[in-house]
Parts: sequence; C-alpha cells; structure tokens
Amino acid sequence: MPRTYSIPSRPRPYRVPQSGRAEQAPLQGARQRYERALKLGDAEALAGHRIEAERYYQLAEHYLRSGSGRAA
Repeated sequence: MPRTYSIPSRPRPYRVPQSGRAEQAPLQGARQRYERALKLGDAEALAGHRIEAERYYQLAEHYLRSGSGRAA
C-alpha cells in the first residue's frame, strides 16, 4: 500500500478582529485596565491570596503609569 503524505498548511496571517466599534483612546483603555486590575486584586485579597493580589496591584500601578504618560 503506497504511503500518502499530507502537505503542511501554511500559517494564516494574523488578523485583528473587527468588532465594529470605534477605537478607544489609549488613555481611556489604560484607565479601564487599571480599574479592572484593582478589582481583581481586591477579589484575590478577599479570597486570602496575598501573592496574586499583589500581582494585580502591581499590574494596576503599571496601567496607572501608562495612562498618565509617565515612564516606569
């Protein structure tokens, strides 16, 4: 019985999904990510996960600096 070989498919180029909504201003997006990271940090702290809470608080601080235009 002869062997059959499949031709590997070429990777598809990355496409940005079109959500149909207007692009957010960079500062507005950073502010939303900041608030979300704070909420996640608070939730982890309430659950007793101190290390995960600190990770989210540090991430929130990063977003705060990104939104204000200051270098870290």
